[in-house]
Amino acid sequence: MKYRGFTLVEMITVIVVSGILSAGTFVSLKHLYLRVSKSKALSELSLDSQIIVNQISSLLYDRVPSSVIGYNDSTNTFESIYSLSSTYHILEWIGTSVESLKKRDYSGFVDLDDSNATNKTLVSPNTDVAKLLTTTRKKFDDYSITFDDNITALVFAGTFDDGSIAYSSEFNSTFGWHGNSSNKVLGIDSSSNGKNIILKTKPNEVYEKYYIVDSAYAIARGQDINCRSDANETDTLYLFYNYRPWKGETFCNDANVTILSSEVSGFEIDLLNGSLFFNLTMRRNVPKRSNEGNVTISKQKVVF
Repeated sequence: MKYRGFTLVEMITVIVVSGILSAGTFVSLKHLYLRVSKSKALSELSLDSQIIVNQISSLLYDRVPSSVIGYNDSTNTFESIYSLSSTYHILEWIGTSVESLKKRDYSGFVDLDDSNATNKTLVSPNTDVAKLLTTTRKKFDDYSITFDDNITALVFAGTFDDGSIAYSSEFNSTFGWHGNSSNKVLGIDSSSNGKNIILKTKPNEVYEKYYIVDSAYAIARGQDINCRSDANETDTLYLFYNYRPWKGETFCNDANVTILSSEVSGFEIDLLNGSLFFNLTMRRNVPKRSNEGNVTISKQKVVF
């Protein structure tokens, strides 16, 4: 029996076909890897963005209505979000002492019949001023805090709930934003006790509903912040907290800062039927430094 070997042409043909198949397999595996990476990144971004959206909406939900402003730290200008005439890249608002409210340290309501504006005394049923101070001390981990420090203050709801103050000439001098006066933020006197909240100054008007406030908040991407050297990463979304405009403090000089996310390519907020509507856009490159692997996700939420 005679055995015949492969010819050179056959061997070359086999090698070429094998090379084509190998190349095709490599390309398929590459695309499969990219799809898997994109799917993983999309899932992670979806979870991360949802967490951030929930954090922001929770903070905004506990705001003083109409205290929300847009701010430009380059020009030191701001406007109420209810009457914006320009584009601002920094969002700020004053938050209520929600921890104390949840613990029922204060009710948020005034008995108008028993209160005496002349004596600067408010009678607030189901309120314990001592517990309010204790909760404040625990929140800020400072047991030397007193009412004289103006960490906590009182703001009557009044027309704030419907936003009409935002359209008046009083707005700039209402909350103390960026060096302005804070005519509507009232200090609490250290002689307050039980359900009796004694104000440091006589209020011009007394309303049935009030807020206890203890901090302002600001949110912005690093590329839009010029006054903080520790918050200038371009696509990083920062949260500033623990500062008080009614004491002349600003997020530029006095606030603590934390990172919400380092992959935020866009953050926008607007009004929707009187409620706050915001959009968060996050982007990640997969694989890194590959424009073909960009994964983008957007989340929206309305805060009433």
